[in-house]
Amino acid sequence: MSGHTPTPLILDTTVLHELARGEAGTIGLIQSYDADGQPMVVSALAIVSTLIDAHSEEAADAMHGLAIMENVVVAPLKDAEQAENLALVAVATGLDVCEAHTAAIADVSVCPILTFDAARWNEVSRSLDNHLFTIEIADPDL
Repeated sequence: MSGHTPTPLILDTTVLHELARGEAGTIGLIQSYDADGQPMVVSALAIVSTLIDAHSEEAADAMHGLAIMENVVVAPLKDAEQAENLALVAVATGLDVCEAHTAAIADVSVCPILTFDAARWNEVSRSLDNHLFTIEIADPDL
């Protein structure tokens, strides 16, 4: 082993929604990342947003399954400083608080956002001091 840890990927709600609806290609992609030791970060608030939109037992099971993967970390809103940073990102970008949490994590960590829609993050990125990097999933079955 080289000892090099890959840069974490931050999963956005477009990815979470596909997992929540049981999309096999996306599930396989995330499972293969986990098996390969790829660190992934998921905003706790993005999970909230996904569960509000999906409101099903299957979606809840998918989010629980994601959270217990070996290489997935669920990022909470830890303290007042993080809450302030989240508020600043939400105001600057116009994103709702749940989406802004993903942007705030990416902004602070300088890690790429894994998404099905990079264009939306490129737009948001213009409102922030640091550029948000994205990796767009074109076809999870490939």
